[in-house]
Amino acid sequence: MKDLVNDVLSIFSPQSVKPVLIRAGLTHREIASMHPVGVTQVSWVTSMEELNDAFVKKAMEAGAAGYHITDVESHKPGNDDQHVLAAKATLYYVAEKAANG
Repeated sequence: MKDLVNDVLSIFSPQSVKPVLIRAGLTHREIASMHPVGVTQVSWVTSMEELNDAFVKKAMEAGAAGYHITDVESHKPGNDDQHVLAAKATLYYVAEKAANG
């Protein structure tokens, strides 16, 4: 019972998030300074690989250093047997002070 209560409470507690890094050559200081700045979304992809590729592309276009996928949903539109995925991702940026020295 205690484990169940802890699991439920963890949903409402702030969690440490380690975003997927897409920028090479970041220092430990820069990685530690990363903070969430924006949210983007992707819809109508048919695999997790396509979903990840789409978020990498969107994050790079936005100048982000990383992303964290949240709120993944699967839908089965119309008569087609193909499921489609939709998701949101938080974009993470390096703090300016860490990037500049």
